[in-house]
Order: sequence, then structure tokens, then C-alpha cells
Amino acid sequence: MILATFDHGAGELAENIAVLADGTICVTLLLAGTVWSSGWEPERVVPHAADALVVGLAADAEDRLYAAVRGTAEGVAGIWRREAPGHWVRFAAAQARAGLNGITFAADGTLFAADSVNGEILCCAPGDDTLRRWLGGERLLEPLAPDDPVLSTGVNGLKVWDGALWATNTAQGTVLRIALDDGRPGEVRPGEVRQAHTGIPADDLAFDASGTLYLAVHPHDTVVRVTPDGAKTVLATEADGLDGPTAIAVVAGGLLVTSLGMLGSRHRPSLVRLDLEVADPALPRPRVPRRA
Repeated sequence: MILATFDHGAGELAENIAVLADGTICVTLLLAGTVWSSGWEPERVVPHAADALVVGLAADAEDRLYAAVRGTAEGVAGIWRREAPGHWVRFAAAQARAGLNGITFAADGTLFAADSVNGEILCCAPGDDTLRRWLGGERLLEPLAPDDPVLSTGVNGLKVWDGALWATNTAQGTVLRIALDDGRPGEVRPGEVRQAHTGIPADDLAFDASGTLYLAVHPHDTVVRVTPDGAKTVLATEADGLDGPTAIAVVAGGLLVTSLGMLGSRHRPSLVRLDLEVADPALPRPRVPRRA
């Protein structure tokens, strides 16, 4: 079911998603530079930079929203935090060359950010406001890729699950499991990096409480489910309204998926709900958007 549609011509390309504890659905609109919500009016993240790209989105343990922003102008690139309705501040700066993408939080409050362009995962420790290189290497890079904005994307989506940081590499078609090892107080170090799944050029990922993995597979216009025993099932396709799915969230009663709608000729950016049984009875029930 399509919950909301967006204006491709206005740059409202639905890129990433976060669901707050009260069920409010929040979506980054890439080229418009805004965050759309089912609970409040769209908000511009960087008011002084019309060309800022608003990419990743996540909420911390206190339900504050954070957005990953790309941009070359001074004072733009980095992680921005919503301090109050309509008011965002740059929480952690990034270099202009950074290709920030998916972001997520660990249980201790560590923020992780994917840099899809440079093949790195950055982190920001609790109580800090500095992004640092946490992990690099060939498994996070894109190969010598064709001139394709999807298949030339390296490390992309990030989620923390079961003592590890999980990451998609869209270009390599892999899902990586990176063990989280405690270091000094306030520090989480990367442990063993294992290739958990191959052959799926996913953009984003999410888990339910059983460990079932859900993947938004942008170039195939599909959502794929991978059970803990490795069985793969296509849950949704273009027929269900998907047009370049970029992000996925598990909620009470199923999944929420954003479609970028950038490639091909359809140009149907949207927010889609897939109704199915998921192993997460305590998850928030999404608020129905005002705009459809």
C-alpha cells in the first residue's frame, strides 16, 4: 500500500526513513533538502544551502532525529540534529569529500555513518561531536564500477543487531557483519568483519526480533526477506509500488519502505507499507500520513 507520494520534479526523492516512538514516520527527501513527517510539516535541514543533499536518517535513544547531509559549501557536510520543530543544527562536521549515507546508533549511543564514496564507516562516540574514521578496506569500497549512481555505491545501509554492526555494500552485492568490541571507556572498536550474504545489491537493511533480515534492493525494485537459516524470499516488487527502494524499517504490522524514484522513466518517489507478520510486538504503530 502506498502511504504517501512525493514530487519528483521538486527533488522530493524519498531516500531514508526513521520511525519515532510515537509512530511518527520521518523521511528524508534527498534533493529537496528536507525531512518529511507524518506528524508535522516538512522541514528544511540546512536553511542556508539549497543544494545540500539530505541522505541518512536515524533517531537516538531520546528520540531525537539526526540526518546525514552531503554538501560542498562550508558548514554543510556532516550530521545534523533536530533541536526543536523546524530547527536543525550541525551536530558533527564532515569533510566536503565525504559521501555520507546511512546512519545508525549502537546501544551505548555511538553513532555510525557510512561514507559510500570513500568506502569508510565513520563514528561519533557518546558525548563527542567529532566524526572519526572507524573502519575502511576493500569490503566497503565500490569496485571499478560502471557509471551508475546505484551500482557505484559502496557501503550504504547500516544497522546494529545482535552485537554487531551490519552494513550493505550495494556495488559488491554483499551484506557484512562487523563485530562490535569494547575498547577504552566510551569506545567501540571494529572486530571481525564477515561477509554474511552475497548476490543482493541492497541499499538498506532492517531486522525483526527473530533475526530475520529485510533488504531494500534498489536496482531490482524489490524487498527481500532473509531468514536466520539463509532462506531468501522476494516480498514485494514494482507491482507493489516500489520504484528504486532505498530504505526499510520494521514496524508493528509489517514494513515501511521508501522509493527514491530517480532511475528509469517512472519517477514515482513514495512511502510504501507492506503488511506482514513480523517478530516485534512492541514496535510503534505508524501514524497515518496526512499526505497521500
